[in-house]
Amino acid sequence: MKNLPGTLKSFLTASLIFAAGLTQAQNKITLDAGYRYSDGLAKILINGKYGYISKDANLVIPCTYDYANDFQEGYAVVRNGKKYGVIKRDGTLLAPLKYDFVEPFSEGIALVKSGNQYGFIDTKGTEVIKPRFEYAMGFSEGLAHVMQQGKVGFINKAGTFVISPVYDFASPFSEGMAVIMKDQKYGYVNAKGKEVIECKFEMASAFRENVAVVKLNGKTGVISKNGKILVRPEYEHITPFTNGTAVFRKEDKFGILNAKGNEIVSGLQYAEESSEGLFAFKKFNLWGFMNAKGEVIVEPTFGSARGFSDGMAVVSVNNRFGYIDNKGKLVVPIIYDKASDYSDGFGAVKYGESFMFLDKTSREKLELVLDVNSSKPDQLIVKINSKQHLFENGSLVANAAN
Repeated sequence: MKNLPGTLKSFLTASLIFAAGLTQAQNKITLDAGYRYSDGLAKILINGKYGYISKDANLVIPCTYDYANDFQEGYAVVRNGKKYGVIKRDGTLLAPLKYDFVEPFSEGIALVKSGNQYGFIDTKGTEVIKPRFEYAMGFSEGLAHVMQQGKVGFINKAGTFVISPVYDFASPFSEGMAVIMKDQKYGYVNAKGKEVIECKFEMASAFRENVAVVKLNGKTGVISKNGKILVRPEYEHITPFTNGTAVFRKEDKFGILNAKGNEIVSGLQYAEESSEGLFAFKKFNLWGFMNAKGEVIVEPTFGSARGFSDGMAVVSVNNRFGYIDNKGKLVVPIIYDKASDYSDGFGAVKYGESFMFLDKTSREKLELVLDVNSSKPDQLIVKINSKQHLFENGSLVANAAN
């Protein structure tokens, strides 16, 4: 703890203490707690096994999994060995670890793979659509893209084909339309199966904000839902639109344009897609942020920058990391070895051997530190203020004396 910045005053401290019965060379003990909170829980990796901690540092789900996703809508995908399953927030299994692949839930249904067949389970863990498809993607707008005998169509949640499998490729539905491909050309179909925009494009994106990005003759432009060209295909690349604007690349320079094809700003060294209304851009190899009008909000002074999340963005100088808010104010000093995006009100950082969760005022809310100098093997003591809890192999054994 002595190496921590003096400005960080923790009112909630957790010490993770491991004992090593073997030498460190024989049994190197590892900890990684730099993961984002989602649904009130954050992953924690102890000796290569994943579990989950709550915001008060209780190890609510033991570290027993080889792989784990963030929780979404109360469920998380986990894996042991080569088999996947789904757990609830209380750690109990919703779906057993028997699948070869599982996707997170979407619209109350999760995609699963068993052998070479794809199907779907519901939030009770029941296989509502038995694995029988050659390939599938998750549900979107009530329909799922599936493959049968090498062709793609769409089924409803009862597993019945709504759009026959006649296409070579398709994407999930978005804004009432889905990309389809036949004869190596892309077009669009609506939820009734009608081909509303003919397959004539070399590339096509999902509709977002009533527009889609397409490619003709090797160049990228933008169309409306009736297939009308809104932005002439003259760009090397255009990102999806967010709040009426998108990033483009033209002659190896970047800029921002609107859905009418007006270039708001151009000639940038690099630019990222909009996040929470701001664009990260690069100038003279340094990063800053501008708004959708092209006005610079944060001057390019950082070695790297990530998009905004929960009102905060990770920035770095000389491979040290901190956070700025959407006004450009440096809220968390640039002193950390690592930093993850803010989520659920917390940012996860690493300083030396310590992992900390910070609030948006830079206050340290939780600190996790690994100590390998204890004499008892396979034990973990979690200390929160003056309270201690003893864990063995990731499972709670007893509440220790204060």
